[in-house]
Amino acid sequence: MASNYVPNFNPDTTTMQTARRGTIPMNISDDIITGVKHGSALMKLARAIPMRKPIEEFTYMTGVGAFWVNEAERIQTDKPTFVQAEMRAHKMGVIIPTTKENLRYSVTNFFELMRPEITEAFYKKFDQAGFAGINSPWQQSVLSSAESVGNIITETANKYDDFNEAIGLIEAEDYEPNGIATIRAQRMKYRSTKDGNGMPIFNTANSNNVDDILGLPVAYAPKTSFDNKVMEVLGDWNYAFYGILQGIEFEILTEATLTTVTDADGNPLSLAERDMAAIKATFSIGWMIGNEKAFSAIKPESTVVKSNTKK
Repeated sequence: MASNYVPNFNPDTTTMQTARRGTIPMNISDDIITGVKHGSALMKLARAIPMRKPIEEFTYMTGVGAFWVNEAERIQTDKPTFVQAEMRAHKMGVIIPTTKENLRYSVTNFFELMRPEITEAFYKKFDQAGFAGINSPWQQSVLSSAESVGNIITETANKYDDFNEAIGLIEAEDYEPNGIATIRAQRMKYRSTKDGNGMPIFNTANSNNVDDILGLPVAYAPKTSFDNKVMEVLGDWNYAFYGILQGIEFEILTEATLTTVTDADGNPLSLAERDMAAIKATFSIGWMIGNEKAFSAIKPESTVVKSNTKK
């Protein structure tokens, strides 16, 4: 549960000044990972696979069907296809600056304070990698999968046509689209689009439901997850998998210079010069696409390479 570097470690009484590195207490780690799952649009859509080692092998089944049956007739059975898959975990890290005064908190109180920032940083980073391949350690993303099989639609002024074609590309390969990921800025376009009968294609969530477009549930990612590379991604999300390998480890930094964070003058943030600290948190997560043909994407016109599209 605890830091391996402090004798008689008790997270409720040991301060962060003493516990400079270790493993976040299990209950807080579980809360952060639960928050990541709730915040990540990709995790809402993809299938979770238990991971026990850095390269996890697992089997998933395809090709199961149903049949019409007459009275007293033997029910036919479809021969399923079992696919052997291999998912590789990579370590994800975030560094969050904080004040040195916060190191006076106990480990428990400090991570309760920092939990929202750690959670948000983790799920944003994972969505960026999984959706659009941004700074990703994996070769596959949803966008790259759609591009590799030509399942790309160029966005038009008519979102009904866009979605109809993107869904059709997946259905043409005998997959069943069951979800859409997009950014909230697109909702204005959806609200103004009608189908051929004048009916809205977008339904706002009510009660315990979620927003849907043409009957497909919508998961919203932060706009940085797509980085203007794509407007929407659609898929049969039974063919997207993720797994979390281990708990969250941490290290307190006080002497580092953060090159990805700048001060008011645009210079890298020196923790020592600013009398600040930073927490580095890491955990390992796996990700893979089971079949690239199960996904399609709608891209803004300026990003589409004409020779690699279906339209």
